[in-house]
Amino acid sequence: ENQSLLDSLRMFLAAFRLPGEAQMIDRILQGFSESVGRVCEESMNGSLKLFSSDEKRAADAAYLLSFSIIMLNTDLHNENIRPDRKMKVIDFVRNNKNYGKEISDKDLPVEYLE
Repeated sequence: ENQSLLDSLRMFLAAFRLPGEAQMIDRILQGFSESVGRVCEESMNGSLKLFSSDEKRAADAAYLLSFSIIMLNTDLHNENIRPDRKMKVIDFVRNNKNYGKEISDKDLPVEYLE
């Protein structure tokens, strides 16, 4: 509680190593997102109030942002990806700014994503 999604994700992932299989990562992140989507700073219960008040939609937003952060981290630290192909800040913001009306009532602020 009272932590950002990013800080919560860091603490969560520090406890174990993610498996290589995408389906297993998906299940792990779903459980994490359902929990953190209700209590992180970005939730309607937190100070930032960026996620929906609907718990399912908040969990979906937390899931998408968490998965995207993991992809960004992998992309930035994978030596097999050429430097000109690595994700840039503008790409990350574009990918996460608007999750659609089914998940979020408003866009995530660019300042938050940067």
